[in-house]
Amino acid sequence: MKKLIFIFLTIFIFGGIIIMSNSCKQPKPPKGIVFVIDEDNAPVEGAQVVVKPQNSDAGRQTVVYFLKETKNIADTQYTNEEGKIYYDFKYRAIYKVEVTKGTDRNHPRVRRGLGVLMLEEDKTIESKVKINEQTVF
Repeated sequence: MKKLIFIFLTIFIFGGIIIMSNSCKQPKPPKGIVFVIDEDNAPVEGAQVVVKPQNSDAGRQTVVYFLKETKNIADTQYTNEEGKIYYDFKYRAIYKVEVTKGTDRNHPRVRRGLGVLMLEEDKTIESKVKINEQTVF
């Protein structure tokens, strides 16, 4: 009988420890990737990417919350040779993505594209933005 009680208590204690350790985990901050492609689905290096809150056009003060800093209004960066930018955000949120690529030898007009980053905790979200000459902000 004592052996049965000991086994029951041991299972109960270890079960409680497992439940407590798994239920108290903090979610990881969301990550985002903006991937810029052209009309031929090729990556675009050096494209200007502006990330801003979804309500940024409402005339209010807006903030972009990155993991290690906060940017007022918006954040502007340029894509790498893979056509990508990697972000670490602080909170779950929805951000607008505006992409612009200036003219070059093969493209006499400015190309633009629009996208959205819908961030979720514990996830890396990729927003693929296709740029072309017809998109207007």
